[in-house]
Amino acid sequence: MKVIVPTSWDNVTVRQYQQLTDLYLEHGNSELDLIVKSAHILTGKEEEYWDSLTVSELSEIGKMLSFTHHEIKPKPVPVIKVNGRRYRCVYDVRRLPCARYIETKVFTGQGTVTAKLHQIAASMVYPQKKFAGFMWWKDDQYRADLHEDYAADMLDAPITAVLGSVVFFCEIYLKSIWSLKHYLVKELTSKTKMPKPEARHIVEALCSSTVGIIPSSWWLNMSESQLKMHGNYQPSTS
Repeated sequence: MKVIVPTSWDNVTVRQYQQLTDLYLEHGNSELDLIVKSAHILTGKEEEYWDSLTVSELSEIGKMLSFTHHEIKPKPVPVIKVNGRRYRCVYDVRRLPCARYIETKVFTGQGTVTAKLHQIAASMVYPQKKFAGFMWWKDDQYRADLHEDYAADMLDAPITAVLGSVVFFCEIYLKSIWSLKHYLVKELTSKTKMPKPEARHIVEALCSSTVGIIPSSWWLNMSESQLKMHGNYQPSTS
């Protein structure tokens, strides 16, 4: 059976992207090693198969995989479809119940953004399903206890869609968080019963630490009109 080798980021999953990132951080790999290991990650075909190819054949594979040396062009999407399931991306931070997007472990100090990408994405989506009597998809209940299941699905989703959606969400997030400080404190205290001083401390920390979590090359440079149109971004002090 012919092995299909991806030739663009559009055909790479979040999981594969994370594995490639780890691979390129390793030391001591030769150019051929990188080709063999990259091909294994992107196709699932065992490394022994790629090792059995001639240098000339591996060089051709390397040309096909040359896209992995270039930055991804993120593409935000309204819906992520993966593993037979469907998730709606939420870009308006105020539409996430109980300030779900305030998970300090997501944004600060625990690993790289790349390593946490699927977890971040799982915090900014609504699972959807077709309810009885409806021909179209509707939002299902978001269950915090299933966050890891949602994140597992995000691992199998296209990196361009997940990365684009996360970057877009963060762009709106950073534009709105300063004006939403009082709202976020209120959400945390009322929904989680967290003491107000602690809630205020968390929100202040988020406002100060989120800049820089996304590499500058990933930013979408969306205009405010585009943010309003696609993300329902509306500065608010409520």
